[in-house]
Amino acid sequence: MAPLTNQSSKPVFKTSLPFTETKWQEISPDDQNIILDLTCNLLAPLGDHRRTHIHPSKGQKRKRSTNTSKNDDFINGTPPPPPEIGKHILVGINSVTRHLEALAAENAPPTAPLNRDTNSPRNPHDNKKGPCQNGDIKAPDPNDDTKDANPPNKPLNPLSILLLTHPKPSLSPAHAHLPTLIYLTTLSQRPPTTSPTTSPTTPTPPTTPTLLIPLPTAADARLASILHIPRVGALALFADAPGARALEEFVRARVRPTECRWIDEAVRAEWRGLNVVSEMVGGKEKGKGKGKNAGGDKK
Repeated sequence: MAPLTNQSSKPVFKTSLPFTETKWQEISPDDQNIILDLTCNLLAPLGDHRRTHIHPSKGQKRKRSTNTSKNDDFINGTPPPPPEIGKHILVGINSVTRHLEALAAENAPPTAPLNRDTNSPRNPHDNKKGPCQNGDIKAPDPNDDTKDANPPNKPLNPLSILLLTHPKPSLSPAHAHLPTLIYLTTLSQRPPTTSPTTSPTTPTPPTTPTLLIPLPTAADARLASILHIPRVGALALFADAPGARALEEFVRARVRPTECRWIDEAVRAEWRGLNVVSEMVGGKEKGKGKGKNAGGDKK
């Protein structure tokens, strides 16, 4: 049998992105508990309403000609409306992602206008006269319903706080897109790059980015119990939600925005060089394995 030998580790070189990595802020356990307590106190009336007036479905049953259901509805009456806070929250990672995508599309900066020179050649298809070209005005059609088909949409309300029931969201592929989306929602509101021609006294609109708060996994069960739903993977709170002032002030004082610098670095279109990283790969022990005469001399 051959003696055991240890192969020395060797470095492995590979290329990596040259941009700055997004780092999530770490929150102390005490601050996490206070934020969770304030959130539960805010959502408790909504969970009580769901527990009292919204009953789970009992499945499909055979239709019977009984008046018990009608009598029960008459006795119980119409349930009271849910608390107002229910209109100012989003529950679930999919709902939060869809809202952030809509906000990013709504707040995207306008593209640069295309300046065409009068002497420059035009597209040959531009010579075709359309119904509204060369001064021709199309008369309105009374039977045309396209005018009311796409009414002006109401501006979306931004998110102030986003709670994630995951202790390490930076290592989770399901949460890796959130910092980028949050940064894109306020991209048009960020101050421009300073230059000699810009005036330092020019006011810039204030930016209130959404604050990401990772919570321990046990917070999922507690939030789900408060809201009377199966589970809560993500919970977002709209800005200026009723009754959430204390929670927002505490979070703003304890949590900093998650920076996503790689977007600005990528937009500059500058050569940042080649980023080569090295990793040490450990060697494997050579010895007796499975099979006949494994690790020994052949006969």
